Amino acid sequence: MVLVEKNVAGLAIRIFRGSHAAFVPGMIVDTMEYRQAVKEIRHQLFIRSGGYCELCGDIVLESSGHMHEQTHRGQPGGEISLENSVFVCAKTHKLEHADRNPRFTKKPLTSE
Repeated sequence: MVLVEKNVAGLAIRIFRGSHAAFVPGMIVDTMEYRQAVKEIRHQLFIRSGGYCELCGDIVLESSGHMHEQTHRGQPGGEISLENSVFVCAKTHKLEHADRNPRFTKKPLTSE
C-alpha cells in the first residue's frame, strides 16, 4: 500500500514517496495498492495526451504507450504524478533514457 493524492473524482494523481509530504491542508490523501495507483495515473495521462505521444506527436495507443517521469524518481522533485509525467511512445521513451539503458516492464497493470 502507498499514500496517494487524489483529485476530486477520487482518482490517484500522485504517489508519495513518504508520509511526510502527504499532509498538506486541503489535499485529498488516501492509501491504495501501488499498481492500481500507477494504472489510474497512466490512464489519465493517456486521456490528457489525446492518443498522441506528448513529446514527438506520434499516434500512441493506451496499451502500447509508456509513462515517462520528466524528473526521475531518484532526483529531487522526481515522483510518479500527473504533473511530473508524460505519456509517450516506446521509441521516444527509449530515446529519453538513452543514457541509462532501462528495462521497461511488460507486466500488465491489472488489479491483484
